[in-house]
Amino acid sequence: MTDWTDRLAIVSDEIDDSFAEAARLGRSLGIRAYELRALAGRRFPDVTERALQEVADTAADLDLELIGVSPGFFKGPLDAADIAETFETRLPTAFRLMQRLEIRRMTLFSFRRESRSEAIPAAIYDHLGRAIDLCAREGIEVLLENVSSIYADTGANLATIARTLGVKVAWDPANAAASGETAYPAGYDAARDLIAHVHFKNWTAEAGWVAINDGVVDLAGQVAALKAANYGGYYCLEPHQWPDRRKAARQNAAQLLSLLRAK
Repeated sequence: MTDWTDRLAIVSDEIDDSFAEAARLGRSLGIRAYELRALAGRRFPDVTERALQEVADTAADLDLELIGVSPGFFKGPLDAADIAETFETRLPTAFRLMQRLEIRRMTLFSFRRESRSEAIPAAIYDHLGRAIDLCAREGIEVLLENVSSIYADTGANLATIARTLGVKVAWDPANAAASGETAYPAGYDAARDLIAHVHFKNWTAEAGWVAINDGVVDLAGQVAALKAANYGGYYCLEPHQWPDRRKAARQNAAQLLSLLRAK
């Protein structure tokens, strides 16, 4: 029988701002794999030396896997100054810190959209293509993630952009639902051949982010489809239930493992 804890991951600051504290609870839940987004309240790579060393020491002490970083690059508007700063400062800093932590995967976004009906502008491909090329030179794999506020909001739009750029995706069904799409099966079917990583939370129009079993997305069906397709990546928790992150991590881990272990 598969030990699904081998495939379970979490975004570390979904448990605690301290990576060490997040990892201690995560390890008690059977989670060995961690995606980095924010450390001690600051988003990667704008993190302190102390927070960075805490990650390195904790990962070594607890035998953890550091599976990727999500710096939030290109999540804002198509702003020339911000884009220039990302290329001149933030990306080089991220490369240096990733090398230190031996992380080889970065999630990028696809710029903020003004409206749900707005067409995908050609300009995003130039900027993202340049970033992908720079990452490739550093030996870093790029994934594009869907978020309701950006051009890659739905599975369909995520797939269009990722195919044009020739990269894989981090699929977030709840984000697709928040974008107005039927995340599973429609969004998943659009992007299924591109999926290298999956984030798990759920969503309702009334409450926003909710636990895996409580939202509009058929995550039981989504997990079953991933298993049937021999998806080989991580099942990564991202509960977004900020009032009690630790409770949310425990609840969502238990619910996701139950779905994974179902026949």
